[in-house]
Amino acid sequence: MSTVLIIEDNENIRKEVSSYFELNGFFTICPVDIKNVDQLAEKADAVLLDINLQEGDGFSICKKIRETSQIPILFVTGRDSEKDELCAIALGGDDYLRKPYSLPVLLAKVKRMLERNTTNCTEELVLGDAVLNIVKGQLKLKNEVLELSKNEMKLLSCLFLNKDRTVPKDEFIEYLWENKLYVDENIFNVNLSRLRKRLSDIGHPDFIETVPRLGYRIRRGNYL
Repeated sequence: MSTVLIIEDNENIRKEVSSYFELNGFFTICPVDIKNVDQLAEKADAVLLDINLQEGDGFSICKKIRETSQIPILFVTGRDSEKDELCAIALGGDDYLRKPYSLPVLLAKVKRMLERNTTNCTEELVLGDAVLNIVKGQLKLKNEVLELSKNEMKLLSCLFLNKDRTVPKDEFIEYLWENKLYVDENIFNVNLSRLRKRLSDIGHPDFIETVPRLGYRIRRGNYL
């Protein structure tokens, strides 16, 4: 199970978030004293980090953690200015969530960060006869090799990581481009159509299956 370090000085919020994550299969570390949180980060898989803290600020903590670790960091804060968000990302934060927030949304963001981190540390994702090489940017299907663009790699990574389920279009778009509010759905459709055309050209037109009203998945039977 993954461990989440929760750096939050509001005791009620800290306990609520910790309980929710533990109910969903996580371990949590919830320090009251934030003096050595960079050391605690070495024991965790992801960090939830507030900005306004009684004994310091989240920006300084993020900077200190980044000196030794690339652990995923999600800023969770009541500060809602664009300047704060830009600063958080510039210092190495992976995502930014404003209070008040939904606990399921918070959980989903942490899971997504962990999936990305796993993908970044893995050279290959393998599903039956299909091998997605993250480092080389290639998809190998039986004896055919397809060189992938950045967006094609992200499309396929999402499908490989969700091999046991159908991925809804909205979730797909948010995974690929961070925030579905800023992406025209047509951009997604064009990228998916282009990838399907390239798969068809090497003899695999049905590799990506559309599930009506549900989303997309790698076709069962043929490759899994």
